[in-house]
Amino acid sequence: MRPRSPLRVRVLRSGSSGNAILVEAGPTRFLVDAGLTAEAVLREIEEDGQGPRLDAILLTHEHDDHARGAAAVARATGAVVLTNEPTARAAGVQLAGASVELFTSGKPFALGTVEVTPFPLPHDAAEPVGFVISRDGVRAAIASDLGEVTDELLARARGADLFILEANYDLGLMAVSSYPWFLKNRIVGAQGHLSNDGAARAAVAAADGRPQTVCLVHLSEENNLAPLARDTVKAALDAAGARGVWVEAVRPNRGGPWWTAASAPGVR
Repeated sequence: MRPRSPLRVRVLRSGSSGNAILVEAGPTRFLVDAGLTAEAVLREIEEDGQGPRLDAILLTHEHDDHARGAAAVARATGAVVLTNEPTARAAGVQLAGASVELFTSGKPFALGTVEVTPFPLPHDAAEPVGFVISRDGVRAAIASDLGEVTDELLARARGADLFILEANYDLGLMAVSSYPWFLKNRIVGAQGHLSNDGAARAAVAAADGRPQTVCLVHLSEENNLAPLARDTVKAALDAAGARGVWVEAVRPNRGGPWWTAASAPGVR
């Protein structure tokens, strides 16, 4: 029997090949990003046993690995695509045929049974955002693409029950990888992606002594390893004396299990 929880969240896919997160909050069901083919997204959500039912698709930004399937999934499910105006404009034909509604970054809005707050993140896109999703006192913060840790990110994530956070690369692995220098410079820049060490700093600053799950996402297949990302963040939390935080990492271009407030792991 499904556990009763104000929020259920599952990373369907995470990595450079595509990103999508499924959120259920009572009768409300939506995606954060749809960077897979429509067939892949529909297969994932149909496997959950509810059929291809979605109320909305929230876009963090317009890059292909986050927005590729948004229009097709929206057409197939009747979902509305929710995004800010700069992202909608930059996405252009990627949203053709979809019903699109605009939000304002920094301004909360209601989506069915949840409150959603989009907040700005530093990344090389038109107007990239993360999201805080709240229902009945349970909060999930999502920050999947960002070049550096900002005060606003920490303010939004501090004390969240679930913190989905990018840990894209390990600096040592990046240094010896086959990536060309221009790409390495883009990734490590302030508008690029977050390293394991950056994720560790964010996790420590967001911990407030209450139970929390930190889920590391958007790991590079070439420049990171899931155990390395997890252990880097956990070591920083342990060194800071931050208790009550469970750390997990989603392997590159894979998905993860359901997270629910009712069944979240204990202290680790």
